[in-house]
Amino acid sequence: MVQLHVPDGKPDILQQIEHGLLSIVGGYESLGRLYRGIISPSLEQYVHLGDASTISDNLIYRENEKDPIRHRPLPKDDGWVFTEEHAERELFVAQVLAASTRVMKNYHPRLAEKCLKISEELYGRISAAKAIDRINTVAELYLTTSKTEYQNLLLENGDLIAKNVVQCSEVIGRVVAKLEDEEFSRRIEKGVQEAFNDIAAHQKENPFGVPYKPHIWGAGWGIQSFGVKQLFLHLGFPKIFHSTYAFNALNFVLGCHPGENTASFASGVGVHSLTVAYGTNRDEWSYIPGGVGSGTALIRPDLPELKVWPYLWQQSEYVMGGGATDFMLLAMAADYLLNAATPRPRH
Repeated sequence: MVQLHVPDGKPDILQQIEHGLLSIVGGYESLGRLYRGIISPSLEQYVHLGDASTISDNLIYRENEKDPIRHRPLPKDDGWVFTEEHAERELFVAQVLAASTRVMKNYHPRLAEKCLKISEELYGRISAAKAIDRINTVAELYLTTSKTEYQNLLLENGDLIAKNVVQCSEVIGRVVAKLEDEEFSRRIEKGVQEAFNDIAAHQKENPFGVPYKPHIWGAGWGIQSFGVKQLFLHLGFPKIFHSTYAFNALNFVLGCHPGENTASFASGVGVHSLTVAYGTNRDEWSYIPGGVGSGTALIRPDLPELKVWPYLWQQSEYVMGGGATDFMLLAMAADYLLNAATPRPRH
């Protein structure tokens, strides 16, 4: 049971991380593999509108058992679990679990132990994958365990990492700081400088200062994701990588984007925002505060479009992973970086 708005003495962010980890760890322990997702099996449930609790009939399906009231076979379970074998995704989950181990270490030690165990198991299964695909996972495992095998792999691939610093942006700054290896640091810093020069050149391609090359889907989520990568490079190498372009991504989402509709993609944030959106309450022409849509789409031949219409999935759909999380991170970073030099009053 979860009670919202009731102080319990536990940090909300740690409880949210714990909630996600329990699902990942529980699924792995039950199935021996990761699950891709849980989804409704029927079209009626998939297009459900309104409170999510009413998607389910709250009856647990058991084969050959009948409904005690209607005396007919129970319907299949509401949530079907789908699994897959996907090396790239397994490496990403291993990376996340390795990082989560440090976060949960003092808050939930037993869960932290399970996270590290599963992370190393997953990595062990696919350690033959391409080196560049393994770097982020190895980095988080090294930051968590300090094991020599992970350290050596990072040092051996300095040139490869230097050529792909944007792909390794989340981890590389922290890795350089921990390794304290002058030669490795020199190679990485050279790569960071080259990446910054390349990004700076590409920002001049349009007046918004972001990599804007959409097809049919709104480009907001991709631009935010790229902004987050730039943010991590700035935090790791502030003297080389300026924060300007990360803020450009935030400005784009908040309304500085092409088309006559300059609404913020974050509902309820900004003077004018997406308040008619593709959420669970779309039939009410309403919105969920804080929901972040993908935003302005590009309709052929070259017409930017962001219509006030709740059923345009490719423009105003809400997502939690990526859309909302990247927006929150960029917003908090803007607050931190722009106000870091200004002492805040104590209340």
